[in-house]
Amino acid sequence: MNVPGGVLAVVPLRDGVSGKSRLATDLDPAARRRLVAALARHVVEVLLAAEGVDRVLVVTADVAFGRETLAGLTDPVILEQPADRPGLNTALDVAREHTLGLRPEVSRLLVVHADLPALALDDVDAVLTTDADVVVATDRHAAGTNLLLVPVAEQAYRFRFGPGSRAAHLAEADRLGLRAAVVQRPGTAADLDTIDDWAELPHEVRARVRTAVGHPLP
Repeated sequence: MNVPGGVLAVVPLRDGVSGKSRLATDLDPAARRRLVAALARHVVEVLLAAEGVDRVLVVTADVAFGRETLAGLTDPVILEQPADRPGLNTALDVAREHTLGLRPEVSRLLVVHADLPALALDDVDAVLTTDADVVVATDRHAAGTNLLLVPVAEQAYRFRFGPGSRAAHLAEADRLGLRAAVVQRPGTAADLDTIDDWAELPHEVRARVRTAVGHPLP
């Protein structure tokens, strides 16, 4: 399939309270809130600058936090996730439903996690130019999914984020007869959930995050 056309990048954003709980021993709640905001803002800024991305949509149950995080950025749209439809996969269903009103201008949906501190323009381009219907960019353990590119027309494709999501997303493609490919790059693989993840980041990335968070992380 791999239908050419516009790309809508979707960034699911958690609230400013519950995010990054696995870093609670290293960061207090205020610092974790700043970290979530700094990581999400970086991801959105990269997507806004990416030549292959036509629109950026942030979906969140905490619209006030989303506005605070993206203050000064005029292009991203913030879409509220209804309280009665919780969860990451459901948030993406909400975003995909939103794209129905944007067709045919938008033909592909690029899901991008909001906690990718090393994400760069070349990483986004690598995913968008891969010759496949479904593209999975894995985490550093090659088990999860940090970016996912899917055709908007395939409404039957189920988002399967969670443990083992790489295999689950590939299985979804196989179920629907779609060609799938896996991408693994440093900028797409490096998410930030634990102190071990932090230790794997390049020095310059850690320096940028420290400055944004205003905290002496290790």
